[in-house]
Amino acid sequence: MIHLFLGHYVADHGFTHNSKLRHLKGWKLIEHLIWSVFAILAFTFDTLLKNAPVILFTFIAIHLVLDYLRVKVKKESFYHLIEISGIILALIFNYSVYKYFYTSYLSKEFVLYILGMALVTTALSYFFRNFYTKDEMFEDLEGISERLAFFVFFLANKPFFAFLSLLLGFLYRLWKIKKFDHVWWISPAFAVVFSMIWKVIVF
Repeated sequence: MIHLFLGHYVADHGFTHNSKLRHLKGWKLIEHLIWSVFAILAFTFDTLLKNAPVILFTFIAIHLVLDYLRVKVKKESFYHLIEISGIILALIFNYSVYKYFYTSYLSKEFVLYILGMALVTTALSYFFRNFYTKDEMFEDLEGISERLAFFVFFLANKPFFAFLSLLLGFLYRLWKIKKFDHVWWISPAFAVVFSMIWKVIVF
């Protein structure tokens, strides 16, 4: 039962270019902070608001502080320290209240499925942007699309469509970019390995 952790991860990575969060200012930063609160509440409000409101709002406050620090620090290593700290704290807080999630309207399988979707689309993009190719503004829309498509089809027991999505993604890159890049192989390989592992976890 990882509802709180999922809320934390979605707040900073789901539907968000994580690297751009470091440069948010003014109203854009406030918008993200508001989004973070609602993202965390979306997965926890039916259980923690009633059973553990102090823990819930304490974690939300910590999450917001980490978001603020991400904008204020300027040293690259601190960015990753903030990300890791957030993940560890989210897991600790989640563990302290996980028993309440057994009565959540969101099933364990659904939460794991959504977390898998979030990880398969964003984890590799984070790696590309911060370590290799180390381009902070690296756009990975084609890779995200193919990884998500493979994940959805593979977990739905549709392997033909899953691998077809990778083929179409490869052909799209050839048509759009034309110049072959070995990085192209990392995204589909990650999609295959991650989806196989996650299918075992979920089912």
